Amino acid sequence: MADWQGTILALDIATNLGWAEGEPGGTPCFGSLRLAPDGSSQAAVFGGMIGFLGTRLQAFKPRTIVFEAPELFRLRSGRATRATIEVLFGLPAVMQGVAYRMGVYDLQEATRNDVTAFFIGKRTIKRDQGKKEVVAECHRRGWNVQNDDEGDACALWSFMCAVKVPDLRAQGPSTPLFGGK
Repeated sequence: MADWQGTILALDIATNLGWAEGEPGGTPCFGSLRLAPDGSSQAAVFGGMIGFLGTRLQAFKPRTIVFEAPELFRLRSGRATRATIEVLFGLPAVMQGVAYRMGVYDLQEATRNDVTAFFIGKRTIKRDQGKKEVVAECHRRGWNVQNDDEGDACALWSFMCAVKVPDLRAQGPSTPLFGGK
């Protein structure tokens, strides 16, 4: 395996946050949490991110943090409210600021399409179907995720492991993403 060493923390960023963490080639630890109760203010949601990440980084400092890029489809469809847009882009911004202040400088962004292409072999798949297939793939790998937030975080973690350690690319389906079929 390559010389890259350290842990990767993957974050499926939303009000319901999924996380996965571990060393490339190993088995991730994972979980999920709600950043603030239903009906909370944006400040409470952002504060939940600060609290979660600040506490986590004090205990376990990863070498890399990867997060899923905000999906812009809601903006194009006209279904997003101003509050939704602020949270959609605000949570990743808050996360990056906290990580930087805590000494984690390798912050990576990945698109959902790249992650699903690597993890389940399907670049374009309807969102709900993709989430089901990601959870099923996690279970196939022995990762007993409890929800799609944890599943998405594990898929994101697996993807970034393959980016950082090219020897691990064989763990995903053969796709054009990494020079496959």
